Amino acid sequence: MRRVAFALIVSACGHAALLANTAFVPSVAELSLFAAAQPLNARLAPAVAQIPADIQQQSEPLPRAPKPAPAANSERPSPAAGMPGAPLYYRASELDERAIPLNQVDLDYPETALGAGTRGVVTLRLLIDHEGRLREASVVESRPAGIFDSAALEAVMALRFRPAIRNGVAVGSIKIIEVPFEPDCKRTGSCIE
Repeated sequence: MRRVAFALIVSACGHAALLANTAFVPSVAELSLFAAAQPLNARLAPAVAQIPADIQQQSEPLPRAPKPAPAANSERPSPAAGMPGAPLYYRASELDERAIPLNQVDLDYPETALGAGTRGVVTLRLLIDHEGRLREASVVESRPAGIFDSAALEAVMALRFRPAIRNGVAVGSIKIIEVPFEPDCKRTGSCIE
């Protein structure tokens, strides 16, 4: 019982010394409890701003370690200071459900291509956010090059989507689509009415 009381008194004194911001050094009577303990000696180094300018100029800067490249499928680091981070878009292979268009849009066929009977296909890369809004559309490939690009981009900008799902949560996604251009859509069944 005396040992417990002694330990409580030593603990209370130590805590009181810490709270009072004073150093606690065990007395000779207490040394048997702290026989292996040595006081910690520490020294604060001056901040860089406090080093005289002539000494700072003499020292060479330390080389910085290169930042590791993020893995292709890794999550982006959390934003600093509560600032929103860059949106994250998942590939189709990383999704449980892909984004699905909710509406159909009219496709304006370029008059010169229609008059010449030119057909083609434009492959587009779409970035769709977690709310189903199209954030970005870009041409990946077009055949023939440059003829149908602007018509395809104008058409997809009017699309709305049900967002992609990953682990039960709506997420941003990357969607690759092909927009066909057929001058005789009734024959091929590609007309949008």
